[in-house]
Amino acid sequence: MPPKKILMACSNPWTSVFQVGSHHLAREFLKLGYEVAFISDPISPFHLLNSTGLKARFDLYRSGGMVQDNLWAYVPGALFPPHNKPLLRSEWVHRRWHQLTFPSVLRKAKENGFGDVDILYFDTPIQSFWLKEIRARKTVFRIADQNSGFKKATPAFIKLEKELIQSVDLVVCTAKTLTDSIKGSKHLPNGVPVAHFAKPTQIPPEFEKLTKPIALYVGALDYWFDYALIKKLALDLPHISFVLIGPIKENPFQNIPNVHLLGPRPYASIPSYLQHANVGLIPFDVENYPDLIHSVNPLKLYEYMASGLPVVATRWRELENIASPAHLCRTSEEFKANILHALEYPDSASLRSYAEKLDWSHRGKQLIELLN
Repeated sequence: MPPKKILMACSNPWTSVFQVGSHHLAREFLKLGYEVAFISDPISPFHLLNSTGLKARFDLYRSGGMVQDNLWAYVPGALFPPHNKPLLRSEWVHRRWHQLTFPSVLRKAKENGFGDVDILYFDTPIQSFWLKEIRARKTVFRIADQNSGFKKATPAFIKLEKELIQSVDLVVCTAKTLTDSIKGSKHLPNGVPVAHFAKPTQIPPEFEKLTKPIALYVGALDYWFDYALIKKLALDLPHISFVLIGPIKENPFQNIPNVHLLGPRPYASIPSYLQHANVGLIPFDVENYPDLIHSVNPLKLYEYMASGLPVVATRWRELENIASPAHLCRTSEEFKANILHALEYPDSASLRSYAEKLDWSHRGKQLIELLN
């Protein structure tokens, strides 16, 4: 009996420093015996204008895809990629970019044995063309964010998303707030690879030079990150080192000596930073980006807790829904008080116990069960 196959059409490339839900689900599908094609949104000449994460994407394109056991990971090269820029935001580009890929992404997928699959999985509507181009016995769209809340979302993107929701066999949402807003969808929250974050590690060399305790953030340092809050906390708590890990274009903390920007770090090294910090932060700007933030089921919360790291976060609806052991805050004063409380009473054992119930192995099986 031939192995079952899954084609996963995903926003992020396989080798991204941001390992999100689709990456983890792909690993679970591989463990369950599936062959997996992991195809990300395209790279193009326009990416030369913005080099963030370019090398990893370009390497996957240039190599023709990475083959690893039963995984084929690929980044297509497109002349015109969908983007919120003049010309590229048009509906024509959103629907037809795949016809201008070099080499043809359709031909590449079929050459690698993914023209006929058991499951066709989406986390992005930009690749919805696969519905018409290959055979699939089951189709699923996993929605991890309120995409209309992103600045990059275009009317064409939102239109494709609505069409994809209506076209697939199953829609699953990571946040209860998303499930409530999409009729017929199922709730499948994020998880955490517990073993990856629980395995003991050595202290990172950067931490050896820092004043303790350490308050840590790992993730995107984008417009929804509350820079003003971190500035205030760092000034109010000068004895704490605030460490931010993730790509950033400018340093807004140049005159604040206890804020340290480490840049992006490989996913394999993240547990060492978490395990040797003292408190994990999730400082999101809910006031200015409510539509986006209220529907976030944060991976980092589970990763922090699997590492035994207490969490202090901005309060938003989805965090209230999941009722985790995180300390939730509305004001900077609450944030400050909860950081100090978490430092004094870390309770790492109960945090790890909470995370252990949320391992991705459960999520992968749940998704297969829902499709069946």
